[in-house]
Amino acid sequence: MSGEKNKKKKGSWLLKLLMFLLILVLITGVALYAFLDINPLIALEEGFAGLYSRVFTVSATELSENIKLIDAYDLNENPAFAAVEDDLLVCTISALRQFDSEGREKAYIPVGLKKPLIQVHKKSILVADIGGRSFSLISDGRVLWERSIDEDIVNASLSDGFILVITKSNQSGYKRTIRSYSLNGDMVSLRNVSNYYPFSAHHYPEFDKSVFLVSGVEASGLTTNGLFEFLDASMNQKASIRGEEEILLGGLPMMKQRLLLYGEHSVILVNQAISTLWEKDYTAAKVTAVGIVQEKYPVVATLDADLLSRERREETTVSVLNEDGSERGNLVIDAGVTGISCKGKTAAVLAGPEVYFINAAGEVLDVYTAKTDVTGVYMAREDLAYVVAGGEVVRVKIKGLDKFLGIF
Repeated sequence: MSGEKNKKKKGSWLLKLLMFLLILVLITGVALYAFLDINPLIALEEGFAGLYSRVFTVSATELSENIKLIDAYDLNENPAFAAVEDDLLVCTISALRQFDSEGREKAYIPVGLKKPLIQVHKKSILVADIGGRSFSLISDGRVLWERSIDEDIVNASLSDGFILVITKSNQSGYKRTIRSYSLNGDMVSLRNVSNYYPFSAHHYPEFDKSVFLVSGVEASGLTTNGLFEFLDASMNQKASIRGEEEILLGGLPMMKQRLLLYGEHSVILVNQAISTLWEKDYTAAKVTAVGIVQEKYPVVATLDADLLSRERREETTVSVLNEDGSERGNLVIDAGVTGISCKGKTAAVLAGPEVYFINAAGEVLDVYTAKTDVTGVYMAREDLAYVVAGGEVVRVKIKGLDKFLGIF
C-alpha cells in the first residue's frame, strides 16, 4: 500500500511540475511575441543562443526606432523649436530649418534675428524677433511676407485668423502696444496700454472668433497683480479679470466654446459670456503648468509649496480634471514640473530630466529620461514627440496602454 501511495505522490508531483513548466513556456512565449515580436516556435528551433541574439538585436532595433537624434544645437544661437505636422522646426539667430521625423532636412531659410520666437498654426509658421523689430510668415519652406515695425517686439502669437504682436511702446505715457495683423500681413487694429504690462496675447477662434485674450501684470508699490483683458477685434475692452497678488498666466480653449484660464494659484473655466463655470483654488500650492487633453480634460500640475518650504523637497501632483472640475486621475512626481504639452489623447509632463507621457485618466503611457533637464517637448502627434535637452533634440515614439502585451 505504501508503495502505491508513493507512486501516486510521485505522479502527482510530476504532473504539477509539468503544469508549471507548461505555464512558464506559455508565459514566455506570449512575452516574446508581445514585447519583442519574436515567434515562440522559431525561438524553440534556434535554442538559447539564437534567442539571446534575437532578444538583443530586437531590443537595439526597437530603441533606435523609438528614440532618434534629430539635431544638435548651440545655446549661443538662442534656438527656438516647434512641431509642424509631423516635422520639427529649429530656428536660431541665423536660420530656420525643418526636419522630418527621421532627421532629414526638408527646408532651410536664412534669417537674421536677436532672439527667435516661432509659432505654428496648421502649416503656417510665424517667426518673430524678440527684442528686434521684424516678423514674417512662412509656409511650405518659403517666406510669404516680412514686416518691420518701429518698436521692440516683446511677444507674438499666431492663429488661423490673426497675428498678435506686443511691443514696448515708444510713446510717452504708454507702457506697451498690442497690434493685430491679418494673415496677409495687413495691420487690423492697435491698442496702446498705459495701466499695465501685457506680456502675451492670443486669439482662440474655438472659443470666440471675435475676442483676443491678453495676459498682463499691474505693478504698484510692493504688490504685483495679474490681469486678463478680453478685447474685441477693434481692441475695445469687453471684460477683464484681476488676480489679487497672483500672476494670471494664460488661457487654453476647450470644447463647447469654453476657455480655461490659469494663474499661479487658481484655474477658472469661463464661457463665451466670460461667466465662471467653475473655479479651482490652489492657494496652498503653486500651479506650475497646465494643458488640455482631448480638448476637454484639463491637466494641472501643482507644486506642494509647504513641503518645499519645510523640507526643501519638490513634489508635484499632476491632476487630470473632468469637464465639471472634479478630478478623474492624478500622478504624483517627486520633482518640479516645468511644462505640459498636449496633443490629442496624450499629455507630456516635463519634470527635470524626465518626460512622463500620460493619458486622460492620469495613467503613465511611457517615460523618457534625458541626460540633463528637459527644456521643452513639442508634440507632433499623440504618439510622436520631439524632446529638447542638453544641446540635442530627439524624436520619441510614445508607447501606450493600448499596446499592453502587444496583442490587446
